[in-house]
Amino acid sequence: MIHQRVPGLLLLLATSSPAIVGCETPPPATPATVTEIASDRPIAVVDRTRMNLDDVRAGLLEAAGAVIVRERALDRAIAREAARRDIEVDEAAIARERALLVETLSAGDPDRAELLLTELRRSRGLGPVRFASLLRRNALLRLLVADDVVLDEDVVRGAWDKAHGPRRVCRVIALRDLRSAEGVRRRILAGEDFAVVAVETSIDASAPRGGRLAPVSRLDPSWPVGFRRALFELEPGALSESFPVEGRMLIMEVLEELPGDEITFEQGRAAAERSARLAAERLLMDRLARRLVPEAGIEPLDPSLRWSLEGDPSTQLRR
Repeated sequence: MIHQRVPGLLLLLATSSPAIVGCETPPPATPATVTEIASDRPIAVVDRTRMNLDDVRAGLLEAAGAVIVRERALDRAIAREAARRDIEVDEAAIARERALLVETLSAGDPDRAELLLTELRRSRGLGPVRFASLLRRNALLRLLVADDVVLDEDVVRGAWDKAHGPRRVCRVIALRDLRSAEGVRRRILAGEDFAVVAVETSIDASAPRGGRLAPVSRLDPSWPVGFRRALFELEPGALSESFPVEGRMLIMEVLEELPGDEITFEQGRAAAERSARLAAERLLMDRLARRLVPEAGIEPLDPSLRWSLEGDPSTQLRR
């Protein structure tokens, strides 16, 4: 697939946050209280009948067992690694992780960001306990990889170009082989609509949108080099030849070019360095998480948990 690379599922949300510019350090987050529930203790009353944890245990494991076990396994592995390296996080570090998350949801509008965060937490099942664990997990991971972050001039310039340089909007169709790609290209040259053909044939995640991608800059490192090169070699309105990118054959239609702003590299260097550092941290944090808890490192003993793990998309081959 050629859509933008994102952090692994184990890191959830907070690792995708951009830098905060000009924000005060927020107050420390309130730690969540973990309550152990005995299996025979009632957790609900339904039609005047008490229901305990044993009544719903198998269903809970099937529905969310894989996610929770992976999170707890990662928390324990991170704690061991941090203790081995004598690394600790304080409440200020955890609060900064929350601030990073709020900022990425709606930069410049704190009220809207808090509303979006509430909606996001509900949709992802991030209650007080899981959300607190998420923030602590990412704060620790960020400290664990801090010394490994290396920024060179090209990386920083790429971050600046992503924010301020010209960008192009395109549609793509991804196929498994050249023969399929050439057949699809002939259909488009014969007059069929690119977007319709993309919906019908593309194996990329952009297919439901008619192959349309978010604007891409020339130096944005989150997109493959071959893809960016092809994008900026074509004239707007042109249809590409079939070309290979990361094991797939692509066909591209350039829709338009959006001009850059007037922020020079030197003017935007500081912000670009912060953005590049956070992007590097995200990548290193994800790699460390995968190393600490390999995909094959969890052996389920409970049948319901086994079903959840085997059906969990994160256990399948990653792109």
